[in-house]
Amino acid sequence: MIELEEAKRRLGYEVELREEGKAKIYIPKLPSEKGYAPTSLPVFFNPVSKPNRDITILFLAAYYEGRRTRICEALAGSGVRSIRIAKETDVAEEIIANDISAKAYELIKLNAELNGVEKIVKASNLDANELLSMCGRGRPRYDYVDIDPAGSPVKFLENGFRGCGRGAILGATATDMSALAGAKAESCMRKYDAKPMRTPFSKELALRILLGFMVRTAARLGLASTPVLSFQKDHYIRVFVKVERGINIAKDRLKKLGWISYCPNCMKIYTAERAETPIVYCDECGLKMDHAGPLWLESLTDGEIVSKMLVKARDDPEIYYDVLKILDALRRENTKIIGYFPVNILAKKLKRSPVKPAELIQKLRELGYAATITHIDPSGVKTNAPFKVIEELFEELKR
Repeated sequence: MIELEEAKRRLGYEVELREEGKAKIYIPKLPSEKGYAPTSLPVFFNPVSKPNRDITILFLAAYYEGRRTRICEALAGSGVRSIRIAKETDVAEEIIANDISAKAYELIKLNAELNGVEKIVKASNLDANELLSMCGRGRPRYDYVDIDPAGSPVKFLENGFRGCGRGAILGATATDMSALAGAKAESCMRKYDAKPMRTPFSKELALRILLGFMVRTAARLGLASTPVLSFQKDHYIRVFVKVERGINIAKDRLKKLGWISYCPNCMKIYTAERAETPIVYCDECGLKMDHAGPLWLESLTDGEIVSKMLVKARDDPEIYYDVLKILDALRRENTKIIGYFPVNILAKKLKRSPVKPAELIQKLRELGYAATITHIDPSGVKTNAPFKVIEELFEELKR
């Protein structure tokens, strides 16, 4: 056991011991006042991001079950994610926990030693892009690459793909929701080369924009990027994509990109392929519509993987209690359906009192329409039913 005073002496700044999952880690002493920026600490650590780390660990345990993998956490900070992967899964043969900060590098080494995983978790002190770009030049690529920056992952994604071996997974987080969800449209167009749109389902569009950017980035390298798991929580979105090699597969994934248009008057959603012009006028009411894209138009998540993750989370609920609800919602969500509508938005449009989402979903299914919840908003309903049908059901349910 490395005692607190020894840790402070070795690191040169105030630290505190924290438990997360099965790991015990030293982190910079957190300020007592609320609202501090994690980037202001000697080494980056965000306690609020535990669910992000929980889901990553469960995903790796489920996806790579029975296999041994090489992992790269390119922006590791304190190293907590890498250490938890080593302690809470049996899939890691080697984990490179990298950070450009010399202070982070020393903290990763200390925390790996503290947890007895230094033979698996190996600290690295390079620029993330430098580390990942070296892969394939006499150096093996990774089975899993993790990109979890403060802000946008854009500047790391091309080399993130370069670091991925055949059939690998690339995980990426984006916290710049104001850009992706449409509040700062110019920022989104600058970073993601995509137009966002303000709608009741803007957070889902954020996921689709990030995935679309990743598909295009991979295609430039002759790689194909396919979503396996995508979710939104709190202030961020997180996606996991499978990386395959081959021009033809890359071309196929590009065909799954396109445009989404939305009519705020009749609440109808339209899609167009990437090679087509976005649909401008609503064929129901003739209103001129806004659009978003290019973005990913297909399914966002593999429900089978989520089911396996949920089983593992329920086996250890004391650790994974934070993500049980979101995993259950992801398991039940049909992400092939584009968009969702919160019942209060529907009620306001219809000038009616809100109905219970579960009751509306059940009635829609009884009529033969696809309808599910969404993990993004517990009051949201995803469905392919026409708005007129939803209006009639509101009347029926309020009688």
